[in-house]
This record gives sequence, structure tokens and C-alpha cells, in this order.
Amino acid sequence: MSNRVVSPVVRRRPLGRRKRREEVRAGRGRGRGRGRWEGGAGGEGRGRAAGDPPAGLARVYPPGLRSLAGTSGTCGGTALARPQVASLWPEAHTCGGPCAVKGLRPALCFREASCRDFVRLSNPHLATMKEDVLYHFSLSTGTHDFPAMFGDVKFVCVGGSPSRMKAFIQYVAVELGLDVPGADYPNICVGTDRYAMFKVGPVLSVSHGMGIPSIAIMLHELIKLLYHARCSGVTIIRIGTSGGIGLEPGSVVITRQAVDPCFKPEFEQVVLGKRVVRSTHLDEPLMEELAQCSADLGEFPTVVGNTMCTLDFYEGQGRLDGALCSYAEKDKREYLNAAHAAGVRNIEMESSVFAAMCNACGLRAAVVCVTLLNRLEGDQISSPHEVLVEYQQRPQRLVGHFIKKRLSAA
Repeated sequence: MSNRVVSPVVRRRPLGRRKRREEVRAGRGRGRGRGRWEGGAGGEGRGRAAGDPPAGLARVYPPGLRSLAGTSGTCGGTALARPQVASLWPEAHTCGGPCAVKGLRPALCFREASCRDFVRLSNPHLATMKEDVLYHFSLSTGTHDFPAMFGDVKFVCVGGSPSRMKAFIQYVAVELGLDVPGADYPNICVGTDRYAMFKVGPVLSVSHGMGIPSIAIMLHELIKLLYHARCSGVTIIRIGTSGGIGLEPGSVVITRQAVDPCFKPEFEQVVLGKRVVRSTHLDEPLMEELAQCSADLGEFPTVVGNTMCTLDFYEGQGRLDGALCSYAEKDKREYLNAAHAAGVRNIEMESSVFAAMCNACGLRAAVVCVTLLNRLEGDQISSPHEVLVEYQQRPQRLVGHFIKKRLSAA
């Protein structure tokens, strides 16, 4: 027997799209999606925001959803998230924003446009926590005012090295006209040596270390930080270095898809002994916008291509110069040629989990890396130090130009 909560109303046959919009505006029609407005004539409702239920109407929920989502109130940061409603709607989320019913998919939020821009979490257990300790950042919701510290963040840039990320925030401060002569930019995570974090204006710069485990730990805590800070409309970009495939050293690669060593656009992780696979989809309009920014600069060669993410710098990337090597040079050459044929233009060790986690949490994300060598020609990085330093600044200049252009257009 169904446990739907309904108002006494006669159900009607499906209406055409135009007719349905007219009736919804008149206060007597069905909303979009699986939930519906049902009840009295409605249509009044003073102060009602766009998308709110007309006065006198009640939402009809699929079985079991009312007990999960609640019937009213604002999100208020409660982490009621995807796993609780996955059997109903796989794309359900906690928006962190001002939607009137928690846990609904974006198309069913009462204020759909505003909800889409908020960071969403996929962990229902956070709702029971009085304090959230971000251990590896040495930050906590019990001791720090996250909205006051980070609520204005719109751009997050992450990279491997703490010194490189501090250099980036100094560069961005100058680009945005926010620098103060002689000013230092202190490490917000001063209580730990795991990661470093710097901020100027709406830009947050965070180091993530090397490899999938290190960046994954950082991303868990970074995404929760953005959520607790009630950040909205956030764009997150990984900037870093990589090995190129068929590209000259110093070329910048904007990632189209992050792929695994088998060239599949997915990230696989074992959770509680079970294989979990997540999509590594990246924001295509953001990718195109970054490509246009590089064309505007015209300072260095830039390509859009797939980025292969590996678990290792040596054998995992087909190098012949590691302490271990279980293959011949011919095998390496065939593998790298196959990668190039699959659209792979560079190799690094973070992009797949970065893309998967950002995608799962509703963050617009991109990866911009410079190539330090052409792997079809060798394995060792032998360019002079000053040349490598200039190479590493190229993604910073591109992303800095992108941020400046975005803010100028706002």
C-alpha cells in the first residue's frame, strides 16, 4: 500500500508543456518532476519566491520521501544527502542553499536556480555531528567561523606544492589589484604541515601534495569547508605539471577528460571491499572558456586533450628508469602510442579523483597542467631549473587571466 501524502484532489491526465506552465502560473497545476502541487485553488501567497508552492497547495512525494526530506524549512546546512534517497532519485542532493525541502534533486528544489550553485555533500552522517574537525587543515567548525573566513570564495585553485600555491596567490593578488606593498599571505593551515592554504579576495589557493591519496584527503576537507562556509558558484581548478605525449615541453594541456591507465573516463576505488566507480566528467563550458583565455594571452602553446591519471610516477607511467621495471622499451612505446591514439596528451597523478569528487559534489572543475617533457622522446626531466620554473608559471598565468576576466565581467 502506498504511503504517499496527498491532498483530496481529483487526478488529471498529463497536460502539454505549455498548458502545464499556464496552470502552474495560475496556481492550480502540477510542478515538474515526480513531485506535484495538489490542493486548493491557490494563487495568492504573499511574498512567495519563484518556484514556491502556491498558497493552499501541498507537495506529493514518492513513497518514503517525506520522512527523509522533511516537509518544510530551509536547508540551513543540514547534510541530508544522496545516499538516503538514492533509491528514489540517484541525482538527489543537499544543496546547502535556501531550498524549502531538503534532499531533493535540483529540478524539484523550490528555488532551483539558487540551489544549483551551492556545494552539495553526499554524506548523511554529517547531519548528526555537532562539530566537524578538518584535521588535516587544522580547522574546525567549533573553533573557526567558516562563513566569515571563506564565505566569499568563488575560485579555488589547487596544486601539489605549498610554495607554488603561495606564489600563485601572490601573483593573483597583483593581477586583481588586491596586493598591498610588503604584505605577506599567511598560511591559514598554520597548525599543520600536511597542506597549505592561502587566500586573497574571492580566491583560495590550496596545496594537495602528490598522488591520488593525498589530493583525495585534501578534497574531502576542502569540499566540506566550502559547504560549511555556505559558498556558492564556486569554480575549482587544479594547476600543475605533467608529462606530455606528443607535445613539446612547456605546452599547456586543458583536460577534456580525465582517464585511467586503461583510457576509461572513470575513477575506481575499493570501499568496504567493494568496487566503486565514479565518473570523471569535467565542466565543458569551463574548459572552453579556459581555452579561449589562453588564445587571448597568446603566450604559450595550449591544447585540449585527455589527461591520464596513474597511481605511480615510474612503472605506472611506463618509465624505464625506476628501481623496478617489468617491461621492455618496445612495450612502453606501444603503450604510449596507444594512449596518444586514445586522445591522451599528458600524464599526471591526481586528475581522476579530482574530477570524480568535484563532479559528485556539484563543483565546476577543470584541470590545467604544463608538460615538462615529451614522454615519446624520453623519461627524465632534464631542462634547466629556470626553464622549469617558467613552465610552471604558465598554468598560473592562464588561470589568473581567467579569474580576472570572470570578475571583470561580473
